[in-house]
Amino acid sequence: MDKITFEQLPQAVSLLIEKVGQLADKVDEALGKATQQKGRRLLALDDVAALLGKSASTIYAMTSEKRIPYHKRGNKLYFFEDEIIGWIEQGGTSGTGSEEDFNRRLEALRGGKKHKPSSLQTKQEL
Repeated sequence: MDKITFEQLPQAVSLLIEKVGQLADKVDEALGKATQQKGRRLLALDDVAALLGKSASTIYAMTSEKRIPYHKRGNKLYFFEDEIIGWIEQGGTSGTGSEEDFNRRLEALRGGKKHKPSSLQTKQEL
């Protein structure tokens, strides 16, 4: 490896920056081709909100209710364009939960409803 002198340092740094830029372009190109081959493009929450004409908070609510297809890693939500388009084509039903699942969750919520202990209830409530 050639030794770089102090005078050559700016030129060497410039060359390194150029090479790193070229490598980054090649990596982006390779990743772009791989994503295009699968037909999957990752969308951000704001992209999905714009695509559907809804606010970001509405999209969050839809994910918590499992009404829209999404993926979650840690605290981050991911959406794939092909899944969102398919969901729209199906009429906005994600297929992530059936009516039976919904009813089961509803009954679980109803069963978990807290009641006042009998010692705290008034005579009218009894």
